[in-house]
Amino acid sequence: VRTEKATVGDLTEFVSAPGEVEARKSVEISAKVSARVLQLPYHEGDTVTAGDPTANPPVPASVLVRLDSKDLESQLAAAQASYNAQAAQLEADKARLASQQADLTRIDATLEQASKDFSRQKGLLESHDISEQTYDQAKVRVDELTAQRESMLENIKAAENSLLSARHQLEAAQARIDQAKDALSYTTIVSPIDGTVTRINAEVGEMVVYGTMNNPGTVIMEVADLSQMIVAAQADEMDIAKIKVGQKARVHIQAYPEVVFDGEVISTALAQSMTATAQRGGVKFYRTEVLIDTNDMTVCSGFNADVDIETTTYKDVIKVPSQAILSREVESLPKEAKEKLTAEEKKKTYTTVVFRV
Repeated sequence: VRTEKATVGDLTEFVSAPGEVEARKSVEISAKVSARVLQLPYHEGDTVTAGDPTANPPVPASVLVRLDSKDLESQLAAAQASYNAQAAQLEADKARLASQQADLTRIDATLEQASKDFSRQKGLLESHDISEQTYDQAKVRVDELTAQRESMLENIKAAENSLLSARHQLEAAQARIDQAKDALSYTTIVSPIDGTVTRINAEVGEMVVYGTMNNPGTVIMEVADLSQMIVAAQADEMDIAKIKVGQKARVHIQAYPEVVFDGEVISTALAQSMTATAQRGGVKFYRTEVLIDTNDMTVCSGFNADVDIETTTYKDVIKVPSQAILSREVESLPKEAKEKLTAEEKKKTYTTVVFRV
C-alpha cells in the first residue's frame, strides 16, 4: 500500500479531446471560368501576399494563376460589337422619331389653315356666295388632314416604343460587355490573403472548370496563413458544455512528444461534427478550435494532436491522490463514517470515500 500526505492547493479539471492541427486561416483557390492553365508562378512553400494598395509605394497582390483568355477575349469583342450595332440602331430610331415629329408639326400647321378655310367656306355657303361643291371640297380637305394626323400620332407612338426597346437592348448589350469583362478578369487569380502556398493540385496545360450545383469545380491550390495554427479538436457531447471561449489548454503534438504547447480556446461549435460522428460509431462530437502558441517551432498542418482544456479551477482545497478515492456502499461504512454523511447522501446506495491512515 502506498500512502501520501494530503495537501492544500489549487485543483484544475481538464477536458481532453483528440484533434488535428490546421491553419487558422486557409483558402482554396478555385477557377470561376473553364480554361486552360497557362502559368503557375508559385510553388508549394512560397510566400504570397494579398497586397496593400494603401502602402507607399502600393504593394500588388501575388498572381497565383494565369488562365488562357483567348476565348473570353473573343466573347468580349463580340459583345462590344453587338453594343456598337445597337447604339447605331438607337441613333437611327432617334432620327426617325425626330423626322416624324417634324412631319406632325407640319401637318398640324396645314390642318389649322385648312380648318380656318373650312370655317370661312361654311359662312360663305350660308350666305349662298359659294356652291356646295366648294364647301364639300374644303370639308374633305380637313378630314384628310385629320386622318393623316391620327396616323402620324400612331406612327410616333410606335417609334417611341421602338426607341424604348432599343434603349433596353442597349442596356442588355452593356450588361453582356460587363459580364464578358468580369469573366475575363477571372483568368488572372490573385492571392486573397497573406500566407504560404501549402498545396498545388494543377499543372500548366491542364483544363480547370468552374463549380456548379452538381460539380464542385477544380481546386487549383490552397493558400494558408501559417503564422497562426489551431487544433481542430473533437470534443465529446458530455464535455462540450464545459468548454468556453478563452479557456487555457495544453496541446500535445505527436510529432513533438517531449514538448507541451500552450493553447487557448477560440471557438466552440453549436452543431455536431457530422464527419467525426460518422467516423466514431455514431458518438456525437463537436468541433472546438484551440489556438496554439508554437514558440516559433514548425507546426505543420495535418499533425495529430491531443488537447487538455482547463475547464474549472478550485482554489485552496484539500488534495489527495485520485487512486485513494473510491465508491462504497453506504450500508457497509463504519458508524463514524455514516454519521458524517448528509441526509441526502444517506439515501443513496453508494457514496464516495477516501481511505485514511
